[in-house]
Amino acid sequence: QARRRPVRAAASQMAFAVATSARRLPCRHRFGPSLRRAGAAAVTAIAASAVAAVGARAGIAARATVPGARGLPFAGSPSRSSARAMGNAASASGGAPEGGIMDPVAAAEAIYSVYQQGFAFPSWSVEMLKSGELDDYARSVTVYYRSGDDVEDVKRMATEREPVNIAMGRRYNEHQLQQHFGYSRGAYQRSTETHLMPNIAIYCRTPIRGTGAQKARVHVINVVGYAFDSTSQPDYKYFFPLAANSDKWHELVDRMQQVWRFAFECARRKSLKRVFLADVGGGAFSTYLERASPGYAALKRASLPPVMEEYKDIVEVRQLPRIPDWVFSEEGQRLLEDSLLMNAWDPWSMVGNGNAADNSLDGFWGRCTAMAVLCWPKTNTQMQWESVGPPH
Repeated sequence: QARRRPVRAAASQMAFAVATSARRLPCRHRFGPSLRRAGAAAVTAIAASAVAAVGARAGIAARATVPGARGLPFAGSPSRSSARAMGNAASASGGAPEGGIMDPVAAAEAIYSVYQQGFAFPSWSVEMLKSGELDDYARSVTVYYRSGDDVEDVKRMATEREPVNIAMGRRYNEHQLQQHFGYSRGAYQRSTETHLMPNIAIYCRTPIRGTGAQKARVHVINVVGYAFDSTSQPDYKYFFPLAANSDKWHELVDRMQQVWRFAFECARRKSLKRVFLADVGGGAFSTYLERASPGYAALKRASLPPVMEEYKDIVEVRQLPRIPDWVFSEEGQRLLEDSLLMNAWDPWSMVGNGNAADNSLDGFWGRCTAMAVLCWPKTNTQMQWESVGPPH
């Protein structure tokens, strides 16, 4: 950190000097105001490029504030043109390669900047990461995967996450994601019509915030249902056509049993007394499941009861109430310490997906917790990895 301070200061001074001279371009008498503004924007982009180039050499995130910046289309990011200029400058200067290793705080700031404005996870979670307040939480995080799955593919599924993917609509800057982390789309794109990438779940103890000064800590298991909200989804291409009693239907039931089992096994291993279940894979995810198969209710009836039977003497089952309201209710405060709450996650996105701009359960969890940074290997290097056997 001490070595980085002079470099950061030099980068900031360079940005300020160049951007300030941009506002005094010697062309006011010969050219109109629109051309002057374009010239100033170009020089400001050069300043941003300089910051990125110097920062890349020092291994720090380019976060210098350029005087006169306004109207940013991404969360805390430069404009598209200056972001492109920064990436080109970093490459030209011999900076860190795409996807190169960066410290967790720099990674959190970088991924935050990639989201479209309004879709990012809470900025307070980055501040807690910076201050070390998330250290104890980070050590609790556990990735669960099915025994026998390829561990390298499991790690790709946890790491190569898209900031936002809602029904295959991406609300982030793919170019910037590539520049920062070496990929532009999630690992689930490696799935084919004959092979699906591993299904994973991530346990996390996380701080949660309500309205005003409401704060608490909760145990959450992020599980991933199968996505049938778009014909472009790998799950749709793999399973459909999907008829009752077909081999594909039985395979889907088996796979959903594993999804439920991640939650129950997590509760057993973490010594939690009860699990609050959500309709994972239901709602929007089941759009085409309802149209051309036995439907989500049939899938849940076939997959959940056998798992509940296996754990009936260990874990109490309840339906997940409204989040985050219930957490701060009298009942919630009484039960939180030994309860596991479920989040219906996504095979593509960071935990929380579109956060405040996403009205799914995942979005409600994301907007009030620190799970985006806690559940991503690039911002949490302390997470554990555990395999879970298939249903008995």
